[in-house]
Amino acid sequence: MKKILCFILVIFLVHLSFSQTATKGKPISGDCKKAIPLTISNRLFYGITDSLKGYGDVQEIKKGNHLLFEGEHNSAWYLLTFGRDGEMIFDITPADSTNDYDFLLYPYTDSTFCENFRKNQNKPLRSNLSNVKRSVRGITGLARAGELKPSIGKGIGNAYSNSLSVKKGEKYMLILDNVTPNGKGHTLEFNFIKDVEIKGRILNSDSIPVIADITISNVKGQTVLETKTNTNGEYSIKTSLNENQNYTVIATSDSTFVDVRTINTKELKKDQTIFPEIKMVLPKLKKGSKYKMESINFYGNISQLLPSSLPSVEALYRLMKKNKKMVILIEGHVNDQGSGDKGFIQALSDDRAKTVYNYLVKKGINKERMSTIGLANKFQLFPRPKTESEMQANRRVEIKVISID
Repeated sequence: MKKILCFILVIFLVHLSFSQTATKGKPISGDCKKAIPLTISNRLFYGITDSLKGYGDVQEIKKGNHLLFEGEHNSAWYLLTFGRDGEMIFDITPADSTNDYDFLLYPYTDSTFCENFRKNQNKPLRSNLSNVKRSVRGITGLARAGELKPSIGKGIGNAYSNSLSVKKGEKYMLILDNVTPNGKGHTLEFNFIKDVEIKGRILNSDSIPVIADITISNVKGQTVLETKTNTNGEYSIKTSLNENQNYTVIATSDSTFVDVRTINTKELKKDQTIFPEIKMVLPKLKKGSKYKMESINFYGNISQLLPSSLPSVEALYRLMKKNKKMVILIEGHVNDQGSGDKGFIQALSDDRAKTVYNYLVKKGINKERMSTIGLANKFQLFPRPKTESEMQANRRVEIKVISID
């Protein structure tokens, strides 16, 4: 009996040790001299980090004794080194959206920085101390927009300060302070901005130019900008995009189905700024026709949409909003190679169709204009998929137009 109890105890301790290791976040430092070094040459993620607890070994920002922070509540210090020239941006995303993160960004020249900082001899290039209510998820950072300022003070204010031009070899000290007691960690995402031109031409299925609405959305489904084609179905947009990040070009019109394309600055060579012309053909809306929405795909074995699917679902919403009498059937599909669990794959295909249905209902589309059906694995695009992308293509929804007017 004792041997059995000892064996159980060992298994429990091993499991506990594994659990603690598995959930441990990226390291942080609450002290200037021990700042976590990060080298940034391209898009870079760091996190999710450990929770911020206090100010480390030394309280380097005392209350009422610094240029910006009221004090050092729960801090994290990062020493940034840039491996290229460019216009730098970043996001600080709290693991808990109720946490209120402030930040300071200083130029770093040499090892005297920490001592000079404690004496208030340094001046930040960028800072943001605005309240957590500044954004839905508590995100803050640097971005490019005409109205942004280098420093945002206390109270309700913009979530972002403006972007910063950096050069190869330059160093900066980034200091975060979570003012929320017992808060959680965060994720950092650094990137660079590229000025680009996007051109395209829109035709219908009879090769006739279409006057269409063009929307550029980011990976979160948020609209970056909008324009219209001219009478020749052409458009040209000059804008700035985050490097190495997918954007979705959505074309919609009153009498056609939508088309969606993905672009990424990775398609451009180093000195290129103009994307190859994007040609789209918008099929006419016809009663009884079935349309495959690009990129409405799901994680494996669950009904959760991939983040990259949000722009396409948003495009479907725009189509329904434009065509106020259109009625659709949302068909759900799964990737299954003969698991034998017919009940599970049927329920999964049902739930995937309902996921898109619920999204549209929340956006304001009348329930009476939509119905759903799960088609299990009956119509897989790749019956014997060989790659993850082929399996992902099977995990989809398709749209059937029941009536238009």
